[in-house]
Amino acid sequence: MKKWSLVFLGLLFAGFLACLTSLCADPIRDGQALAKELRSVQLGIPGPITATFKIRKRDGTRIEHYVQKHTEQLENGWRDLFQISKDSNAESEWLWINHSAGVSPSYKLAVSRELPTAPDAFRNLNSEQAMASIGESDFWIVDLGLDFLHWPDQRIFQSKIKRRKGVACKLLESSRPTRSLIGYYKVRSWISIENGGIVYAEAFDINDRKMKVFEVAGVEKIEGVWYLKGLRIRNLRDKSMSVLEFDNKAIKTTP
Repeated sequence: MKKWSLVFLGLLFAGFLACLTSLCADPIRDGQALAKELRSVQLGIPGPITATFKIRKRDGTRIEHYVQKHTEQLENGWRDLFQISKDSNAESEWLWINHSAGVSPSYKLAVSRELPTAPDAFRNLNSEQAMASIGESDFWIVDLGLDFLHWPDQRIFQSKIKRRKGVACKLLESSRPTRSLIGYYKVRSWISIENGGIVYAEAFDINDRKMKVFEVAGVEKIEGVWYLKGLRIRNLRDKSMSVLEFDNKAIKTTP
């Protein structure tokens, strides 16, 4: 009897601890903390990158656009300059994304053969205007800025799906403060518990219809460090797909 009593007390104590942990967990507080941590992470490979948008349209047409990204470190953050062009003879889209601590990203866009030097050559975009395609791809400007991590409503979302691509994850749900018909209203992101990276994400419109699926398109190990091979977006509304494929050869040849 004593043995079974001890087993019962042990199970009772374990149950009590589980309930206490559940009570102490705050999905909004924990979600805000996780989003804040993710806001300090740069997209893809930190610093300069060379990449290619590989796009497959609804009718099967395939398009490629070449991407160069340069990063400038600032006192309270960083800013990225993207140059996106179809070929060397075409005009480029030039996109500045400014990341400053404590505020949402700011976006400036220009179209020109060379990087414009005149300040008025760039058009300022708010977050809603930045919910627009870049480089004919399924990537929107806000996707490159990870804009959803700056929305005020961030919470840990309870889901039966705890793993994505074999990776144990936390699920973060981000919601916009306005119920606009334009663009995303909600994004759910599966965050790797081990390394803190976004493994998979789903974007929904105001009517809770799934618009896009984001996922990591492979990784590779270079000199003991894991790097992304690419990022993939499946556009469920337009029945198209785009991959931002990184060129990691430069990393391999860096002394």
